[in-house]
Amino acid sequence: MLERTPIGAVGSVQLIVREGSPAVSAAVAAATRLRQEGREVTVPIDVVRSMGTRMPEGCRVLDYDEAPESLDLVIALGGDGTLLKAARLAADHDVPLMGINLGTLGFLAAYGAGQLQEALDAAINGELGFIPRLRMNVQVQRRAGPLQWTASNDVYLKHGELPRMIDLETTVGGVPMARYRADGLLVCTPMGSTAYNLAAGGPIVNAGTDAFTITPLCPHSLTHRPVVTTASESIGVVYTGPPDSGSATLSVDGLWGTSLSVGDEITVTRAERSLKLVPPSASVFEVLRHKLGWSHQA
Repeated sequence: MLERTPIGAVGSVQLIVREGSPAVSAAVAAATRLRQEGREVTVPIDVVRSMGTRMPEGCRVLDYDEAPESLDLVIALGGDGTLLKAARLAADHDVPLMGINLGTLGFLAAYGAGQLQEALDAAINGELGFIPRLRMNVQVQRRAGPLQWTASNDVYLKHGELPRMIDLETTVGGVPMARYRADGLLVCTPMGSTAYNLAAGGPIVNAGTDAFTITPLCPHSLTHRPVVTTASESIGVVYTGPPDSGSATLSVDGLWGTSLSVGDEITVTRAERSLKLVPPSASVFEVLRHKLGWSHQA
């Protein structure tokens, strides 16, 4: 298991909360406990509206993409999607991120729904530690103008409104790798290997591995298989056709994206700043055995 870097006792916490009553109630409980312990708490403005009179006094209110100048920890209350939303803010401000799973599978969260007070105790008492997680820069050169995002999980390109196969040319480190005819193509980090990549038949990659995975989505050729490559080399994907295939769809972490035209190009590289993620106490393999039922006998 990778060694964790201690965070120390936190003095300022920002909550990122999934919409819905259970998450809002958890946010109220977390904010109340943290304020009682004298910690500064920042809450997104739309969650404040849902909290109403239940919001404890003294909480700071900001938009989702804003953070206070002094911040020690971001807590995501929700599922993996909420954690990925919080990851962008946490990494941009170089602050550790802890997830409390209120969703279904919750591969990424350090604590479950019934462990809220345990998680807060660990934060207050300085018992948390983080492990850096590889992230990726996603640059898009397109006719409508360039775009750029940073992803923690994955980026995929697939057909748009017309459900037909598309042509994609790929390079690794500037060297041609493959020409795919497929429903699409997915590039993921090790952290993202248990998400869409897993459902698409790609490999599960241990979280500490310094690599990206390239997984074709329903390729026409049976010889096309997922590829694991070093994260030190760039990955290029060009949407080459067919000419009448219309627009394609680009998705980044399932949260951001755009439509693409034939000829548009995506480049994936290692992000300069990693995500400081507070991981589950169990190893990734223990989590997989539990979440996917690998320890059950037929």
